[in-house]
Amino acid sequence: MIENIDESSQDRQGSDYDGAWKEALRWHLKEFIELCFPLVAGLIDWTSEPEWLDKEIGQIIGRSGRRNQEVDLLFKVRLIDGRDQWILCHLEIQSSYETDFIARIDLYNSGLKWLFQQEVLTLVILTDLNSSWRPSEYHFEFGGYGTDRRFPVCKVLDHLQTDWADRRTLMVEVARAQIAALRTASDPESRYNSKTELVRNLYSAGYNQDEIREIFRLIDWMMHLRPDLDRRFKSELVAYEKELKMPYITSVERLAKEEGLEEGLEKGLAKGREQGSITLLLRMLTRRCGQLPGDVEQAINQLSLAESQALGDALFDFQTIEDLKNWLKTSIH
Repeated sequence: MIENIDESSQDRQGSDYDGAWKEALRWHLKEFIELCFPLVAGLIDWTSEPEWLDKEIGQIIGRSGRRNQEVDLLFKVRLIDGRDQWILCHLEIQSSYETDFIARIDLYNSGLKWLFQQEVLTLVILTDLNSSWRPSEYHFEFGGYGTDRRFPVCKVLDHLQTDWADRRTLMVEVARAQIAALRTASDPESRYNSKTELVRNLYSAGYNQDEIREIFRLIDWMMHLRPDLDRRFKSELVAYEKELKMPYITSVERLAKEEGLEEGLEKGLAKGREQGSITLLLRMLTRRCGQLPGDVEQAINQLSLAESQALGDALFDFQTIEDLKNWLKTSIH
């Protein structure tokens, strides 16, 4: 079955699918691989921290001249048998099939092998709405020459309708939001209804406060609403949390609302989003560099939103606390 939805252009409501996916994959890589590619996950030694190869993938993507509605993350893992393995996660966010898709994926794989002399495992994640499209093999044959390449594929739509239907993990919630976002890309009212249902379901799924905030932030990033609908959504979410006596997301919004300051509400929302990013950033830096000294944590808390985003991009290159300190000295003015 192919869903007939007009999505030939970018989401008309300005959603950032690839940004939300990149953040989710970087911070929840193990859960993602275990969920989508369990055979691969079972071969990886997860006690060894994956190494992100952003510069390497950037060289290949830059040469291809393509960078639209797709997420490519390249990383190196240590396998249980002690070997290192490069893995390219390619996540396709289009709503319709592409005739040269598999040739493009093969090109990325071959380019990485040629440029860096590394065998690369390419994992393909399809988040489109076309249930009959599942490209997984590249084949070329001519004049006695032939080559075949098979790629492991995870079709998100399939899993959400079967084995993921009752699962309530962070990555499954992000997948649900992605499919809902694509289905409502040209329909603001349907987007509002879908987002409301997804977020309200979080409160009954057994998540704690931090988990709800993190999942909400990713859903909010992926499912932007028209300004008038966004205001209605936030107002109703405040009332819903008050009814449940669970002020997990809207404490900043509610405070501003009670003071009767509409301008304060907007500023509070921006500050809440920024603080949420800082909190998550501190957690990732601690995992990467160890316990952060008080002066370093204070400096990070004072970063602007743009600076915290830049630090989020850079942190995967850090190996020690000194790397973080050097970045703060040289990059913050």
